[in-house]
Amino acid sequence: MFCTNCGNKTHTEDKFCGNCGKAIQRTSISDVERLSPKIETKPTPPIYKELEYVPPTTQHSRRNIQNDAKTEKKKEEHKEELRKLLEKERGREITDQELFEANLWLTNYAKIIYDCAQTDFQRKKKLEENPKGFHIEGKGYTCCVCHNSVSDEQTWYDENGIKCLICQNALDKKVIPSSVASDNESWYSVHDFESSFFVKPNAVRRFVKEGLLKPRIIKGPSDRTHYQLFLIEDHEGILPPKEITKWPLVKFKKDGKDWYHSEPWFMHSNPKEVLGGYKILEYMSTLKENEIKQSYPDLSFQLHEGSKSILKVDCIEENPHEPIKEESKNETENK
Repeated sequence: MFCTNCGNKTHTEDKFCGNCGKAIQRTSISDVERLSPKIETKPTPPIYKELEYVPPTTQHSRRNIQNDAKTEKKKEEHKEELRKLLEKERGREITDQELFEANLWLTNYAKIIYDCAQTDFQRKKKLEENPKGFHIEGKGYTCCVCHNSVSDEQTWYDENGIKCLICQNALDKKVIPSSVASDNESWYSVHDFESSFFVKPNAVRRFVKEGLLKPRIIKGPSDRTHYQLFLIEDHEGILPPKEITKWPLVKFKKDGKDWYHSEPWFMHSNPKEVLGGYKILEYMSTLKENEIKQSYPDLSFQLHEGSKSILKVDCIEENPHEPIKEESKNETENK
């Protein structure tokens, strides 16, 4: 040790410095610990080795294997049933690619139907809590009466389906019966007159003025006509059931394959036979050229003979793309 006054070296047992005589003060271990600054030490975190995730192995029990085998067997059985149905309908063998596409289409279609059923179930469940109806959240819904697009608070859903607020108001006021919303086969719209009786809206207006037709008019804002329809029950003996004016599905060949499209019923049937006994036939014979729906020029050459007098086929442009018979085509080339 050394003297704190003169720096002279001293011994442990000395009480005074032999050089300058200054008393030597000694510090106990407890004082050193008390006076020395405390240094906090943080525990060193343990070092973990980063391990790569290994997914657990799937335990294939005998039961799971058997269930998977049964599922695959059912799928194959369903495919074979589908193949037989397609071959019976088309009268030829179905390729694996055609079978795959048909099965994929049916699977996707089933998923759509299932989703729609789920949505319908949820709405009916909510309807139990709100029996008078409620708005549907979302965009792009279609009113089942006027067929206008509606969204969010413009919609109203009840036991009769989705409607716009204007048509719902007409239902509430008994302007139209609830059957209009649930059964579109019970009434005609102006558009239905075009497809069922090949008449334009101006002819429908004339029939209304002449007292043949009695429309149910749905009023919108400012008392303007929002939509009008014609109940079959209001026109007994005048308008037929819509079923008899349905467009038939016609099969035709294209690129060696069978295709289908719908064609106007009056192209294959005599209107006098189909509409006999209904007063609408009598008024159809009074149609003027500007009152006839003329959107079928490509099909006019196929018209049934009985339809030509009513349709006044002379005023319809003949099909400029009528297929040329093979003999005529060859004769033309030879010339």
